[in-house]
Amino acid sequence: MREWIIRLIAVGRRGRRDEQLDDELRFHVEELASGFERRGLDPAAAHAAAERELGGVDRTKQAWRDQRSWLPLEEVLQDIKYGVRVLRRSRGLTALAAVMLAVAVAATTSLFTVVDAVLLAPLPYGRADQLVVIFEDFLTQHAPNVSVTSGTLLEWQDRAHSFSAFTAIDQRQQNLTSDGEPQQVNVGAVSSGFGETIRVQPVNGRLFADAEFQPGHENVALIGHALWATRYGGAPILGRTIVLDDRPYTVVGVMPSGFMFPTVQQQVWVPMPLTAADRENRSGHSLFAVARVRDGIAVAAADRELHDVAATLRREFREKKEWGVTVIPAREAIVGKTTGVLRAMVGAVALLLLVACANVAGLLLTHGVARSRELAVRMAIGANRMRIVRQLLTESVLLAVVGALGGVALAWFAQPLVDALRPADLVTWKPIAIDTPALVFSAIVAIVCGALFGTFPALVASRASIAATASERSAGHRASRVRQTLVAVEVALAVVLVAGAALLSQTLSHMTAVEPGFRPDSVVSMTVALPVARYKDDRRVDLFYRSVFERLRSIPGVRAAGAIHALPLSGNTSVRPYRVEGAPPLDPPTISHYRIVLPGYIEAMRIPLRAGRTFTDADTADRPLVAIVNETLRREGWGARNPVGTRITFAGTYAPPNERWAEVVGVVADVRHFGPGTPPPPEMYWPAEQIDAVPGETLRRMRRGLTLVISTEAGDPLAIVPSVRAAVRAADPDQPIANVRTMTSLMSASLWLSRAAAWLLTVFGGAALIFALLGVFGAASYSVAQRRRELAVRLALGAEPERVMRLVLAGTLRGAIVGVGVGLVLAVALRQSVASMVVGIDPSDPWTLALVCASLAIATVATCWFPARHASRIDPMQTLRNAD
Repeated sequence: MREWIIRLIAVGRRGRRDEQLDDELRFHVEELASGFERRGLDPAAAHAAAERELGGVDRTKQAWRDQRSWLPLEEVLQDIKYGVRVLRRSRGLTALAAVMLAVAVAATTSLFTVVDAVLLAPLPYGRADQLVVIFEDFLTQHAPNVSVTSGTLLEWQDRAHSFSAFTAIDQRQQNLTSDGEPQQVNVGAVSSGFGETIRVQPVNGRLFADAEFQPGHENVALIGHALWATRYGGAPILGRTIVLDDRPYTVVGVMPSGFMFPTVQQQVWVPMPLTAADRENRSGHSLFAVARVRDGIAVAAADRELHDVAATLRREFREKKEWGVTVIPAREAIVGKTTGVLRAMVGAVALLLLVACANVAGLLLTHGVARSRELAVRMAIGANRMRIVRQLLTESVLLAVVGALGGVALAWFAQPLVDALRPADLVTWKPIAIDTPALVFSAIVAIVCGALFGTFPALVASRASIAATASERSAGHRASRVRQTLVAVEVALAVVLVAGAALLSQTLSHMTAVEPGFRPDSVVSMTVALPVARYKDDRRVDLFYRSVFERLRSIPGVRAAGAIHALPLSGNTSVRPYRVEGAPPLDPPTISHYRIVLPGYIEAMRIPLRAGRTFTDADTADRPLVAIVNETLRREGWGARNPVGTRITFAGTYAPPNERWAEVVGVVADVRHFGPGTPPPPEMYWPAEQIDAVPGETLRRMRRGLTLVISTEAGDPLAIVPSVRAAVRAADPDQPIANVRTMTSLMSASLWLSRAAAWLLTVFGGAALIFALLGVFGAASYSVAQRRRELAVRLALGAEPERVMRLVLAGTLRGAIVGVGVGLVLAVALRQSVASMVVGIDPSDPWTLALVCASLAIATVATCWFPARHASRIDPMQTLRNAD
């Protein structure tokens, strides 16, 4: 080890070491020469004899270096120094290649920072690879990923032995009214198994004890780090009492920063006891279930066992005969659709990187042919082919490093743009930033790119150099054929990227043009959460909302005001079975989404009324039940008939004799509840006050947590928020509002995935197109330069300039046309990679692909026209005279 350390140090001090060695050898040679002179030799002969006595000065130097240094490292350093000089001499090539690589590396690095934060960074749970999220599937309605019932969860716990722990969370909005202004917080009521499932310890305090999940135990709570820091200033809080919905809870722990379960918005967690009554609940779907797979058991095996359990439950319980199960790894379940988009973008940026590498490879190939004489001389004086290849690869890697440094700098400057594209609800497990992993990734990309675009040109140049002095034209023709192949590759990849960008741009245009079913401008929304302890009585809930909306409608500038449970574009929904009067009961029953609304909601959202009327303040619990349906439900239930005046089952009371019938009083336009890319489902609207006539807590809980919707005459709708807050406080001083959002912002957020994908793919496609056209231009210019003498002879013999232009264009466009054809095939073959992101158009739409291919062909012809035109204007006499 000591010897190798000495050798490494010697490599770093080679200059000083060589000077010392030269001085020492000079001293010995002079001493020996003096001795030979005393024997009678003349000075020249004595000096030659002294060098022979030492075995040759150069050989002695090399032998000493071999013993005291590390030759491979010295050769690498020599290659690097020489490579730097070569790149400095070829500044144009270096600059062009570095710029292309910088753009590609910047795109790659910026995307990596997002992928790392979303898909690669570790989840904030112990052994997160064992965590899965479990949903129920409504098989007959083809509705996957439905929340879980408490009865089903308990059956899973008892029967599925591949899991070491289950827990579920019931997400609620509650009012925190202690220690400051009332604040609406997101509370998660978690079932037993919470600690074993997540395996995360609080930064202060402890997790819940088993006894705290028993009914009647003292109320305890865990709070999130952000809430602790903002509301309590990080002060000691263990054992302190907080008040949630008028109930006291003792804080037993503070969760660490960055912890989320199941979403980052969750701020407080409390125990949720599951009783015998909960075991019998197999129809009320409200829980988000998470489980931990046992050590040594694969997720796929646990999935199979749970499917077997679900099949058993379908046979044993009537309520579960239409229900299955889905097991999804935790990261995939939490990240959601973002995974597919990021994977598609990774593929796109990889194609862009390949286009850049192919272009740089073409430049290096041309440069290698220009250096063929130099390389031939080096091989003639003893350099072997591998030494030449290593030198050329070193130059390629150096070029890649320069491009990577520029790319990292560009990515750093582009971080504000990345932040602007990022939506507020994008789940990340670490900050999106240029950090150590990103820099390491960029370094790896630089090395791989250098090897990728440098290997083939190095092999071609080293092989061509052997015969370079004899036939430089042969080497040039070989390089020209290779460049045509590289051009075909560049054009093919550019076609794929541009076609993807065109499809996503059309998707975004389509989704932007889709009528959402309401007018989002000048509309603001906010949520309220009425505490059950204070608003258990239905009449008190009705009085609160009536008081608030009387005040809101009297505010100048308010066009209309109402409320709804499950606001469009919020991601929330509820479904119930229904039956139209006169139609026979179906098995399985037909399903409709339902919305609990207050009078004024349809007017505030400006949802078009197609027939009948909307709800009024007279639609109360003591009046006949009424309902409004959308056009999709009208077509599904009544066909072409007008449903106004007919009856439909109310509030999901489907099975006789418990059916409650409501008169359909209106038909409204379809609302794109899940966004412009999803067809509107069948929907019915129920007046909130008439929910009082239906027994059960589920619908009452929904009614206590409505979203207020206010439409203003003009101006910024957020300006009305203080007046809304005052109206709510006037009705209940301890009642806060939260989640203030304009409908315009919700519309924009619903399009962020499509917008980001279209924008990114357009940038990648545009860059790839520019790179490909530069490659085509370079290949055409190189071809003209190589054939300059031939073209001059043709012109001298009478060839028309137009014929020369066609000749040059035909030779250059051959590779580009092949590339367009291959790219078209690849675009069709890869259509499934963007199929999930394309809406309103076929991923293999022939018109789009034809337009892309035609546009690229026209751009290629236009690019080749300039070198071809230059070729047609060659002066034959001047060219042939210079050639001689």
